[in-house]
Amino acid sequence: MSNSETIRIEICNQQTQLAIDEAFLIEVARQTLLDEQAASAEISIAVVDNQTIHALNRQHLKHDYPTDVLSFRLNDDGDKHIEGEVVISAEMASENADGFRWSPQSELLLYLIHGLLHLCGHDDHSEIDRNRMRARERKILRLWNLEPQYSPADD
Repeated sequence: MSNSETIRIEICNQQTQLAIDEAFLIEVARQTLLDEQAASAEISIAVVDNQTIHALNRQHLKHDYPTDVLSFRLNDDGDKHIEGEVVISAEMASENADGFRWSPQSELLLYLIHGLLHLCGHDDHSEIDRNRMRARERKILRLWNLEPQYSPADD
């Protein structure tokens, strides 16, 4: 059985702000996990609005504001099997996309990839880790001919 056969991804679209191509999101998620050499995975992706992600951010991280993406790793056994949830704000993607000169769908893909990279063990708290994570995001997005534009504060 190949890795792609042991990667299970479910999407729950709980918003009306943005048209979502669920099959494409699954393809991007699968490719990201394969690129990260996940042996297997069970991933749930929720696409939500700002109100929902704000409530989750406050509940789980004690941050009282909406955010772009949240990731929750559900297993921590140290192997290459990943179980987790990624929650993405389509509303935030719609609000931020113009500033980065691309579509809300492309911004949403960036959030998805970013969240999955967190599940795979990447971090972005230090400048070195953030640069490493940005390089991974760029590599994966280039598979679909996309080049992210980060704000100067993020680079």
